[in-house]
Amino acid sequence: YYTVWCVAQSEAGLPGYVLMNGERPHCLRLIEICLDSELWREVKDLVEAIHVYLDRQGWWTERLVALNIRLTAARQVGDCQDKGWCLNELGYTCNSRGEQDKALQWFEQSLPIHCELEDRQGEGITLNNLANMYSQQGKYEQALQQYEQSLTIKREIGDRKEEGVTLNNIGELYRMQGDYAQALQYYEQCLLIRQEVGDKQGEGITLNNIGAIYRAQGDLTKAIEYREQSLVIRRELGDRAGEARTCWNIGLTCEDLGDLAKAEEYISQAVQIMEPIGHPKLEVCREGLERVQTKRRGGVGA
Repeated sequence: YYTVWCVAQSEAGLPGYVLMNGERPHCLRLIEICLDSELWREVKDLVEAIHVYLDRQGWWTERLVALNIRLTAARQVGDCQDKGWCLNELGYTCNSRGEQDKALQWFEQSLPIHCELEDRQGEGITLNNLANMYSQQGKYEQALQQYEQSLTIKREIGDRKEEGVTLNNIGELYRMQGDYAQALQYYEQCLLIRQEVGDKQGEGITLNNIGAIYRAQGDLTKAIEYREQSLVIRRELGDRAGEARTCWNIGLTCEDLGDLAKAEEYISQAVQIMEPIGHPKLEVCREGLERVQTKRRGGVGA
C-alpha cells in the first residue's frame, strides 16, 4: 500500500510531498520492519518509492538511513547491481550534507562494482560523481579527466539526461577556475539537452549556474533574470535545497545592486528553508543575512 501510495504522491510533485511529509516517519519505520522481517524486495521497493522525495525535500539524514537499510538488503540477497546503486546514492547524499570525505569513500566503493558488472550507465554516473569530489578539492585536471570519461560513456550508451548532468558539471569546473566563456558554453549545451529531455530539476540547476556566470561578469540584471527562472522551477518541484540556494544567490545579487530590502527578503527565505533540513551552508547564509541587516540599519559595514 505505502509503496504504491508513495509513488503516486511523488509523481504529483509538491502537493504530494506535503502529504508525504506527514507519513515520512511511518514509511521509515516500515522500511526498518521489512528489514527485520527479511522482506528484502519490499525494502528495495519502498526505498525506491521515497528516495527522490527525501532528496528534494532535504531530508538527507532520513535518506541515509533508508539507503543503508536498502544496502543491507542488497547484500543479503547478493544483488551486486543494487549494492553499487546504493553506494553511489549514499555518496551523493553525503555530498549534499557537506560531508565530502564520506562521499568520496562511498563513490570509490561503488565504481569497481559497476565496472565489474559492465554496468556502463552506473560507471558513467559514478565517474561523474567522483569528478565532482576532485573538483571540490581543487584537483581540476583530475576532475576533468573523470568528467570526460563519464561523458564518453554517456554518449556511447545514448543517455541524454546523464549527458546533460556531466556537461553542467564541466561548466561548473570551468566557472570555478574563472573561465566564464568556456563555462557558459557548456552550460548552454547542457540547458538545451535538459529542456529537450524534460529534466526540470536539471534545468533549474543550470539556469541558476548561468546566473552565476552573468553575476561574475557584472551583468546583474541578467543574473537575476536567470535565477528567477530557476527559482520558479525549483519551487514547482518541491526542491527545497535548490530553492534555498537560488534564494541565497538572488539575495547576494540584489545586495550587489544595492537593493538591500530585496536582498534581506531573499536571504531570509533561504535561511528559513535551510534551518529545518540542516543545510551545510546555513551558517554562511545566516552571516550574510546579518551583514545585509546591518547595512540596512546603517551600521558597521554599511
